[in-house]
Amino acid sequence: MKIFPPQVWRNKETMYRLIATKCTSCGNVMFPARNVCNKCGSTKVTKVKLSGKGTLVSYTVNYQSIPGMEKVQPSYIGLIKLDEGIEIVAPLTDVDENLRDGARVEATIRRIRADSTNGLIEYGVKFRLVENEPNR
Repeated sequence: MKIFPPQVWRNKETMYRLIATKCTSCGNVMFPARNVCNKCGSTKVTKVKLSGKGTLVSYTVNYQSIPGMEKVQPSYIGLIKLDEGIEIVAPLTDVDENLRDGARVEATIRRIRADSTNGLIEYGVKFRLVENEPNR
């Protein structure tokens, strides 16, 4: 699996931080960031940094892999409701047997994949369980 550094550089804002846009007309928060509000159609949007904390709504376990991802078997994918009210699908990391729906999670930067041809490593946002934080 080949990694293209220019592409990673262009997408760094969304790969390493959770940046959304908020409509100044209706207050709708959109992730990933958009230039036009998907609720009211306004172009008056501003970028906002999301907290990165949320609640695990549901999850699934994937036992199949694509080339280059064999070492991360099985992989866990979660449906996460962020504290800002947005629901996103994101990979989970540091998963143990305590994974359950309704658990609190937070965003963290982790290795996504490596390019075996040139040794480049791509990092991105994954979510991990937060211990000792009450459910909301």
